[in-house]
Amino acid sequence: MLSFDVTKSTEEDGNMKFNAKTSLGAGSGRDEGTRSKPRSSRPTMAMVAERVGVSTQTVSFALSSPGRLSPATLRKVLKAVDELGYRPNQAARSLRSRSPQALGFRLYPADRDVGGVMASYLYELSAAARKAGYGVFSYAAETYEEETQIVEETFRRNTVDCFVITCPSSDDLPLPLFLLERQIPFVVFGRPWGLPMSDCWWVDVDGAAGLEQAVNHLVELGHRRIAYLGWEKSAGLAEDRESGWQRAMGSHGLPTRGMIVRGPDDVETGRRAAGELLDRQTPPTGIICPSDTMAIGAMRACRERGLEPGRDVGITGYDDSLGARVVTPGLTSIAQPLETAAKHTVRLLLDLLNNPDSKPEQVLLRPSLVVRESTVPR
Repeated sequence: MLSFDVTKSTEEDGNMKFNAKTSLGAGSGRDEGTRSKPRSSRPTMAMVAERVGVSTQTVSFALSSPGRLSPATLRKVLKAVDELGYRPNQAARSLRSRSPQALGFRLYPADRDVGGVMASYLYELSAAARKAGYGVFSYAAETYEEETQIVEETFRRNTVDCFVITCPSSDDLPLPLFLLERQIPFVVFGRPWGLPMSDCWWVDVDGAAGLEQAVNHLVELGHRRIAYLGWEKSAGLAEDRESGWQRAMGSHGLPTRGMIVRGPDDVETGRRAAGELLDRQTPPTGIICPSDTMAIGAMRACRERGLEPGRDVGITGYDDSLGARVVTPGLTSIAQPLETAAKHTVRLLLDLLNNPDSKPEQVLLRPSLVVRESTVPR
């Protein structure tokens, strides 16, 4: 018996064609070989992918987002496209290649966001991105492996255009390398410690300059024995902040030997380390800390010994966190210009997306000293 199959013409006139094909019932006696051969179909994306040995998503990237592929892969795909004569459906291609207008940012648990700096930065980043017509796609990851998987999948699925990452130490070096190798656009909030600084786009706050301001402030108040509660040393943020204390002490001709105690960034470490210094025969009169968390611990150590922060011992923190504002006495601290940092981050991301081959830009911002009663008692 006959059946009719209605299909759209592949011709440019767009008319509908009726193709009659013979459907043979059982026992008809007709030879299957007598059927007419179907017309060869036009080349498809799947055919291109099979020719090259890649996924159809890779072919799609080659045609709509070539910057996402390595030059070698891009050449192979485009060669196959040319050889097969593949022509993508322009309407579908336009829909798929639309920018998601979003950037990715990793969320950290509270115990890793000491002082709430990342939470505050994320707020400012979201506000700056919104003004530029972008949203923020936030994700959580427990391990480096999990983060790279999330980053690769969200970028491949066109969920985000780019990423903002943080690199507080050289231990975080694999992530920027991973992104550079895969040509995934990103900007670092902080500095890519361990990499040549000119290789990446980044925005950071000059922590060393902030610690210099804190030392200069205590020196102006008459302090000469100024100790430092440092983080456990590692290449990156910890060394950078400590270098500011070292430079400022040297510029004033003040001793630094035996004036540093290091440990993890928490209140208990600040209490223990400050106590060790205050129990010496010649204790410091000033204590500089790389975070408000450690500074609050140092204030506790003072009180345990009958000393009043500000009156007996000058103490400074870093981050100007909520804790610095609510603790008694108020904690003198270094404030990071997070709103400005977020605006520069978004600007750099847009520059990178619009000009992927341009030279990476770096922005280093200066923090400010916020004076409270822990150094200048009322």
